[in-house]
Amino acid sequence: MGRVMAAGLVAALLALPAAAAEPDYRAEVIRTAYGAPHVIARDYGGLGYGAGYASAEDNFCDFAERQMTVNAQRSRYLGPGEKNANVISDLYHQHLIQTGGLDALMAGRGKPSAQARALARGFVAGVNRYVRDVGVANLPDARCRGAAWVRTYDEMDYWRSVVATQQPTLMAGVVAAAPPGAPDLPGLQAPVERSPVPEGQGSNAYALGREVTKSGRGVLLGNPHYPWDGINRFTRMHMILPGKLNIVGAGLQNTPTIGIGHNRWVAWTHTVSTARRFGLFELILDPKDPTAYVFEGRSTPMTRTVVTVQVKTDAGLQPVSRTFYGTRFGQVVENAGPPSTPWTAERAYAVRDAGPGLRATDQYLEMYQARSVRQLAATLAKFQAAGFNTTAVDASGEAYYGDVGALPHVTDAKAEACTVSEMARILWRTQRLPVLDGSRAACEWGSDPRAVTPGVFPPQSLPQLFRSDYTSNSNDSYWLTNPRAPLAGYPRILGEEATARSLRTRLSLKQIDDRVAGRDGLDGAKFDLASVQGVLFANRNLGAEMARDPLVGLCRTAAAGPHPDLADACRALEAWDLRVNLDSRGAHLFRLFAEKGGLVFRVPFDPADPVNTPNTLDVDNPRVLAALVDSVKQLRGLGIPMDAALGQVQTEPRAGGERIPIHGGPGPEGIFNVITPVDLKPGLGWTKIRHGSSWIMAVEFTDRGPVSQGLLSYSQSTNPDSPHAADQTRLYSQKGWDDLRFTEAAVRRDAVSRVVLRGR
Repeated sequence: MGRVMAAGLVAALLALPAAAAEPDYRAEVIRTAYGAPHVIARDYGGLGYGAGYASAEDNFCDFAERQMTVNAQRSRYLGPGEKNANVISDLYHQHLIQTGGLDALMAGRGKPSAQARALARGFVAGVNRYVRDVGVANLPDARCRGAAWVRTYDEMDYWRSVVATQQPTLMAGVVAAAPPGAPDLPGLQAPVERSPVPEGQGSNAYALGREVTKSGRGVLLGNPHYPWDGINRFTRMHMILPGKLNIVGAGLQNTPTIGIGHNRWVAWTHTVSTARRFGLFELILDPKDPTAYVFEGRSTPMTRTVVTVQVKTDAGLQPVSRTFYGTRFGQVVENAGPPSTPWTAERAYAVRDAGPGLRATDQYLEMYQARSVRQLAATLAKFQAAGFNTTAVDASGEAYYGDVGALPHVTDAKAEACTVSEMARILWRTQRLPVLDGSRAACEWGSDPRAVTPGVFPPQSLPQLFRSDYTSNSNDSYWLTNPRAPLAGYPRILGEEATARSLRTRLSLKQIDDRVAGRDGLDGAKFDLASVQGVLFANRNLGAEMARDPLVGLCRTAAAGPHPDLADACRALEAWDLRVNLDSRGAHLFRLFAEKGGLVFRVPFDPADPVNTPNTLDVDNPRVLAALVDSVKQLRGLGIPMDAALGQVQTEPRAGGERIPIHGGPGPEGIFNVITPVDLKPGLGWTKIRHGSSWIMAVEFTDRGPVSQGLLSYSQSTNPDSPHAADQTRLYSQKGWDDLRFTEAAVRRDAVSRVVLRGR
């Protein structure tokens, strides 16, 4: 490790005068343990430059592939893909490009500020600088080394990625939509789309206020459960403008923004919201023309946009074209369901997305300056760009929760009056997804002058809570953010009220009460940094705590009678420690039992006791024993012992055949430290983690400032040959934490590597 330049010399370098003609980017990138990057610059352009360079060092192939995606080039370079996935993606994104949505946003009311644009320009310039320094032919990641789809990027590439969002709304259904009798392309016929809640995404959040902390100051736990692979991976980052800004945490790949983090005064995290951020409109079609719909008694022709993309085939590039159909509400969408939204001669459906436009970057830049949760909440209200719940706490010990974003202005009364078909009623009843009558102006989304954009609720109408004890969220609705102050009376599109909470939410709330009372086996009572970490990694399983003993009783009765082959399963369950630690034996058996529907409770949900109901395993229900019998049969077929240790049967692969043992387990069992594995193999167990605890951050405010630790469960780099592709995964396996080194002095003290960048 080279000697770190003195702070004074670096400050002098960053203070050199800039050239007037083009941006003169200057940044220092210091890496500490586990490859964590810390960027020090003199302005936002420099921050972006350093962040882009560091991001490219860690995950350039992911950035380049994302750009190929949002610029509709996947089919050109990679071919049509399985089930025409690349063709679907390219057609969708090419339509976004052709219809000029980005240009309108860049010039509109919510256009990015000069600071946001400087950050974005610097980011792509930093990525380009990295590629120039290394050379496309010498990229360290073989996935894109020498690839024809690697190119130079510009600012609009970044904003195009923002517009496209991390998960486009009903992308395949928009591409598939075609009027009756129209010719179709193989693989594009009305695909089944995702539910309104993105699969593989969830989170836990604790904002612990002065009443429940040992110091009387704030403590925060951020624990998002995101995919371990793909475009929604997090990356660690620390950005410093000396004397102006200091923000540390993590953000999604391909961006220069920290989405979950803290400054000197405020720490915040996000959780996936139950609010629906898009909706459908049911169109009554003109009997004479299935590409025209009736609005206020008049036939209105749909707009048509022909989109063509080039697809790589054995015979060379071949054009594929598709016509997109638009309405006053949005694009026509067609899905196979269930429930289905077909385009018939009588009906069609259009999707409207509330969307934050390009406001999110500026929202975060302003959040970084907040000195209290009140200021942070005011920023959320000003921009309404949050796509998630926000849970936060400040140094004074005030806690906050809010779901303040661009949420469709659909009241319960409007949903009832404007939901006309049985399919629409099913979607509203089961998923709270509004499918409104598209033939009447009265059924359009409402508007409020206090909202940041037409068609969404104003911040004053959205659920928010300030507390001095705590706020929390584990992906259920806002209702039980704090059981002492339930939030109620909001439109149903935002979430369910007075309904059963998930076992994970219930465990989350029990853990807070147990810690405040000092009955969880950790040191003392109330929270500090160490105890909030201990709560997360205690790896309790609430479903097992409630059901294991009666299940063992049922098991022993069955083993003594018609199912003698259950005897070893009974012993394993009885000896299990009810945790999901690496050395917990029997956890995998209970997991299969829960997955097969065995957690059936006798005592129903009681809204007067929502944390403790439902309860009592219904051992008389035949589904319970059937689930246990099937689980035992499955494990025997796989050659996996009933008393295997969890760390032996739940692993994450890395280069060279390494199998890293992983603790934690699926949330539906009532596990707080969520880990959702896949790829169950004979003799091995689950050999891949699909999603779960990802960026994990714990923050405690003290008299000397914030103290914070965290880790990225799947590690910083996606390059399998990087030294930082597995190191934090091993750290997670060991229940370790890394200091986030909030101060510049701490960063310089612990520097492992350092580079000073300057460029245009």
